[in-house]
Amino acid sequence: MTKNPTHMRFWSGLKSIGGTVISLESGCHRLVFDFGLSYSPGEAVLDGQVRTRPSSLVADYLRLNMIPPLDGIYSRAALGTFSALPAAEESPWQTAVLISHLHLDHMGAMGLVHPEVPVYLTQDSWRLYHALSEIGEGVPQARAYTPCEYDRPFKHGPFVITPLAVDHDIPGACSFHIETPGGSILYTGDFRLHGGRAEVARTWLEKAKTLGVDILISEGTTLRAQEEGETAPLLGDSTLPETLATEAHLPEKMHTIINSTPGLAVFNLYHRNLTRLSTMLDVGKMNNRQTVLEPETAYMAKELLHRDDFSVYIGENTQALLQGGACPAWKSNILAQFPHVTAALIRSNPEQYFVQNSYVNCLELLDLMEIGGCYIHSNGMPLGPFDPAHPRLKKLLERVGLSYHYAGTSGHALPQHLQYACDTIAPKVLVPLHSFNPGRLQANHGRQLLPELDIYYRIENGDLLPL
Repeated sequence: MTKNPTHMRFWSGLKSIGGTVISLESGCHRLVFDFGLSYSPGEAVLDGQVRTRPSSLVADYLRLNMIPPLDGIYSRAALGTFSALPAAEESPWQTAVLISHLHLDHMGAMGLVHPEVPVYLTQDSWRLYHALSEIGEGVPQARAYTPCEYDRPFKHGPFVITPLAVDHDIPGACSFHIETPGGSILYTGDFRLHGGRAEVARTWLEKAKTLGVDILISEGTTLRAQEEGETAPLLGDSTLPETLATEAHLPEKMHTIINSTPGLAVFNLYHRNLTRLSTMLDVGKMNNRQTVLEPETAYMAKELLHRDDFSVYIGENTQALLQGGACPAWKSNILAQFPHVTAALIRSNPEQYFVQNSYVNCLELLDLMEIGGCYIHSNGMPLGPFDPAHPRLKKLLERVGLSYHYAGTSGHALPQHLQYACDTIAPKVLVPLHSFNPGRLQANHGRQLLPELDIYYRIENGDLLPL
């Protein structure tokens, strides 16, 4: 019996950080992976100041080129006036969506997928998303998600999908190994080799090699352009540079910062990184300070880390909710279980506290002006100088009187680690993306393909060729 051809199309994320969307088709079956939003704060129309239109979200996102014009993915009601695109209700496609991890650039639009189209994410990601939804940090549009297990293959039509655990700076991250009628694919999602789970990273490479990979679709976030001084060929190397700050180095680095700066100690992290959240609680103890968390992060620490060694900060907004009797149940429960800390209490003895302050709540720092101390930026928002909010944060800290210190480490593999992973897996075809400079990653055991948008490719005998 003649098998159906297998086709692949790249919709977005080729030369950007995140927003990767790829479709894989055979017969009437289709896989889509991932389904996030590109992270480009300097260019985004929806910059937090523009009010979104919930009833027109899908149509607006399509017109702004924030999500791909994939037919058979969105509901007719959600498409609204965007009538040129066939809706899921009208489509012959049997589609499934795969989500590698819960960073917004990989999953920020997954709620817009029609509810009858299954969206798969690992069991760990599913648990994390449940907690995020509870505290109001879910994606737009509520829907159900289907958990899958590491190393346990599942089928969608002719495709056999195996989630493989990777080390990234968020729980639940995975790559997807996909057997297709035309050959095998490994989509890496995001990964690193220098994190706190070296065994996971090593095992991932071994499993991928054992399963066999014809086509490797690899992230390349850290790849730099030649004009930035990267002129030599990239050489694969799995060793850790002596100057590299790893997760294991961060507690001591933060301890040194806090010890050398009298006064208050403030930190800013991304609380989806539960390993870093645990580190912050430990750093508070190391420095004989009471760690004070915002209510949302306190919920994450209690529910997902099962920690109780912290207090909860009561800022102006939380105080207003309490006075108005408008606290959601999750917040009321957290506030009932843990000690409260206010700005007045901190001002009375700042050396006693290690206080979380997320950028969204940065005006709370105005209640702590002129105390003096340090502000430890640990991969929280804004992520770096490329974000227009970053210089604004620094100006605010100068006004408040807190010295800025960076103490973090990337969730993405170093360039030489990217090359090492590619060399180890040794695919026939290497497709680098999720990068401003994907061409830097070389195929030393096959050929490199830098795909184009809006072109269909066929997978045949383990090769990837344009139609």
